[in-house]
Amino acid sequence: MKAALTFTLALACAGASVACRTEQTIVTPDPHLERMLDQPKAMPYAEAPAGLQAAAPGWTSAMQLPPDGAMTTTTVGPSVLTTGESGGAFVDRIPLPVDHALLETGRARFETFCAACHGVLGDGDTPVARHMALRKPPNLHLPPASTDAAGEQFHTIRNGYGLMPPYAVQLTVTESWAVVAYLQALRLARHAPVASLPADLRAELAAQRDPGTPGTP
Repeated sequence: MKAALTFTLALACAGASVACRTEQTIVTPDPHLERMLDQPKAMPYAEAPAGLQAAAPGWTSAMQLPPDGAMTTTTVGPSVLTTGESGGAFVDRIPLPVDHALLETGRARFETFCAACHGVLGDGDTPVARHMALRKPPNLHLPPASTDAAGEQFHTIRNGYGLMPPYAVQLTVTESWAVVAYLQALRLARHAPVASLPADLRAELAAQRDPGTPGTP
């Protein structure tokens, strides 16, 4: 028994002495492994590398433009544009030129992100809404949603409201205003009298109402 204990202690000491040997572990690092410690790089706001300046004359800063389609997590621009507020109150008018291109962008984004709950027409009549018994998505053609100022609608899109999540990541500032503009167009179209429409649209509506109208396919 004593001999076995002595042998075990001797074996443990031998293992410890081997483990403590350092001549095989402390070695000079391979110089190739240090290549990442000293590498060419550009620091923010520093001067652009010579190669970049040669390829893009006039580009003197190391800061580069983001690639096409990149989504920023911050908003830059006038306060009224990025918050929908001016003087502590929501603005009534969209602070962007409202043209056909902006409305088309708003339609595409609305149908992608909003229509599932609010409906393609904005009336809140969707399968999703019918299953939200506790709090249904509102009909955007009725108060209070329809009477909110443009800036408040923009704020809701960017920051969310109730069960509606914020869409500041999915939509840019311009796209958020485009959705507001498209909602205004939807409301105008829903309540516009037929007599106020251009002649060609009145004729098209008449043809749809009466398929027997001459010239109707």
